[in-house]
Amino acid sequence: RTQVAVSSGRPSQGGPRPERAPGGGARWRAPRGPPGAMAGGGMAVVAMNQCLAGEHTGRRISLQQDLDLEEDANDSVEMKGLSPEKCALASEILLERQLASNPMKAYAKVCTNQIMGHDDTAAKHLKRRGGDESVSTRFLKSLMPILTWLPNLTCATVRADIIAGITVGVMVIPQSMSYGAIAGLPYINGMYSACVPTLVYAFFGQSRQLAVGPVAMVSLLVEAGLRGVLTEDQCPEWYELGGEASGRSQYELCPEEYIKLACMTAAVVGVMQIVGSICKLGFLVSFLGHPVTSGFTSGAAIIIGLSQLKYILGYDIPKSQFVYDSIGNIAQGLGNFKFMPFLLGCFFLAYLIGNKKLAQKYPKLRMMGPLGPLVSCFLGTMLVWGIPALRDALHVKYVGYIPSGLMPISVTGFRLEDVAKVFPTALSSCLIGYMESIAIGKNLASKHGYEIEAGQEMLALGISNLVGS
Repeated sequence: RTQVAVSSGRPSQGGPRPERAPGGGARWRAPRGPPGAMAGGGMAVVAMNQCLAGEHTGRRISLQQDLDLEEDANDSVEMKGLSPEKCALASEILLERQLASNPMKAYAKVCTNQIMGHDDTAAKHLKRRGGDESVSTRFLKSLMPILTWLPNLTCATVRADIIAGITVGVMVIPQSMSYGAIAGLPYINGMYSACVPTLVYAFFGQSRQLAVGPVAMVSLLVEAGLRGVLTEDQCPEWYELGGEASGRSQYELCPEEYIKLACMTAAVVGVMQIVGSICKLGFLVSFLGHPVTSGFTSGAAIIIGLSQLKYILGYDIPKSQFVYDSIGNIAQGLGNFKFMPFLLGCFFLAYLIGNKKLAQKYPKLRMMGPLGPLVSCFLGTMLVWGIPALRDALHVKYVGYIPSGLMPISVTGFRLEDVAKVFPTALSSCLIGYMESIAIGKNLASKHGYEIEAGQEMLALGISNLVGS
């Protein structure tokens, strides 16, 4: 491999002339520049798939080239040829990365080496680059990134993490309850899903800013995919009322059975993601077209918005996966309109929109943007608690009692015959959930100067879903 460094200094006039060296290498002829021709500017290092041949190996050559960075700019280029040992080591490193991303190719290489009787020196070089660490230590660090960053924590980092954790923890309580309701689950299950997976992800995930938990699109997928899946033996009340024609949902009439089915869906999603990580299938998400994801996101936003209008209008609206059905149900129930829920809903909606606009316009009020939902929840709770007439006479609905204590164990309620029922929902949730998490995680990682490996991220999300279920 040839290491090429580009400097922004101004060399003398003239330019290099590449020639073909003996053996297929690259040889550059460069005129002599004045002293200091390479002064100034930063160095950008790139790699070339050529090795310098003959007497140019290991020597530094100054060359000049116009890179068209400016109209009259001539940038100097410095080429440094690696030694044969480093060149071979660089080739092995690149080969190891290719094999790590392609397990079938790696297995074929191992079989070929065994048949031909060749020595595989990659492990020797890997051990040399890894220092004194054993193979098991490196494997544990790659499997659990917490072992890499935990020993490097400082007091300032811990203090910042505590502040961020408290802020996100307080914010995620009403958020997870809302997403749980969208999925057709009780509020407490939404809080469970925001607690356990986040704790597990801290051990296996690579993102240092991503908060793992329920999201709007996956919640909507779960509710739409599990609608009407319970059999007559599991939910006889729903079938006695006429099924879909009754306008009632199975999670309203048979919440316990529906919760078991939703937990089974999360477990299947976790298994899919773990298997996908082992088989290096994370790249498949990149083939999901942007128009598909954009259309799905827009449709989910419309359906979720329509499903939440019942809390603002003050009367129940039957859920439907079709927009025209939802609009028709809203129009049919306008006679049950309640003014006070509508007034409070419009007030807090206007506050959230205005608060976001002010936070974007004035840098000093930037913190008010993420705190807007928390302030709304606090004010709404104080109003409903301090004015009993709102909940008794003015028809303002509230959350009510939430069970206390640790989360129960759900694995005892799993049934293998339910896997086929939840498989389509689990597959779509697996793809959408991973795509959303990896996109946000990579964006945050690029802003903070580190990288996220797609396979490890899929493994972390799979273990989080499996343990959380």
